[in-house]
Amino acid sequence: MKYPLLEKLIEESRSTLPLGVVYPLSSPALETVFELVKRELCIPILIGPKIKIKALANREGLSLDSLEIVDTVDDPIEATKKAVEMVKEGKLAVLMKGSLHTEDLMGPIVSREGLRTKKRISHLFLFELPGYHKLLGVTDGVVNISPNALQKREILRNSLEALHILGIDNAKVAIIAATEVVNPAMISTLEAREIVDAHLASPIYPNTIVEGPFGFDNAISSESARTKGIYSKVSGDPDLLLMPDLQVGNILYKSFVYMAGGECAGTVLGAQVPITLTSRSDSVFSRIASTAMAIRLASKSL
Repeated sequence: MKYPLLEKLIEESRSTLPLGVVYPLSSPALETVFELVKRELCIPILIGPKIKIKALANREGLSLDSLEIVDTVDDPIEATKKAVEMVKEGKLAVLMKGSLHTEDLMGPIVSREGLRTKKRISHLFLFELPGYHKLLGVTDGVVNISPNALQKREILRNSLEALHILGIDNAKVAIIAATEVVNPAMISTLEAREIVDAHLASPIYPNTIVEGPFGFDNAISSESARTKGIYSKVSGDPDLLLMPDLQVGNILYKSFVYMAGGECAGTVLGAQVPITLTSRSDSVFSRIASTAMAIRLASKSL
């Protein structure tokens, strides 16, 4: 078993919750649907143009007889709007991106008539890496482009609440920057210090250690930290990395997968339901793990 921690997450997340698969008009999207059924993770409901979905399934040699298809016009935005409507009607507990562009999915979701809540919408990755001893969270590498310190605190709260639901308590958070030294010319280091001070004054989430700024090296390696004279409860053992911006988070995500042999689950947080926002290049296993993560979060919030 290559990724035992993510496999454990998948095995422990079996449910009969309804999952809306929005515009599943690609082979990986349909392959994922059948793997979800096989693993008994949820009850997938396909939302999109029925004729096209069935034609694709026929070409792939897949039978859709046991699956519900909610027919829409051949427009990904209209399919998303239908999914939003179904969530509001209590018919869906989780949403999953099919083969549409991210903006076509997220646009209707974050609109005034969509699925916003009082929380900030953000994204959380969970990585299983050959060189790390536990699952490692990374936020935000997908949704928030350049959040300020206040927004990062909201992103951090979302992620810590999710980690708690996933069974990761007493989390250790490392706020990442290019350097561990607070430098007025580098805004990410100033924001890291601001977030740490705010957490000490009024905890962002209970029983959580938040430290930073850290360079990536001294966040992950306690030996690197000691070499630089950093003595930290977080260094070498973080549960969550809070990234300075989306660009850094996204590059780290792809580096973990393509260079470090890692695999991940990822979920959009802060909307009325968890959303699995996978990339077209993600493996089917990553799609399954991401859905398991979203299902677990949805199960605990019911």
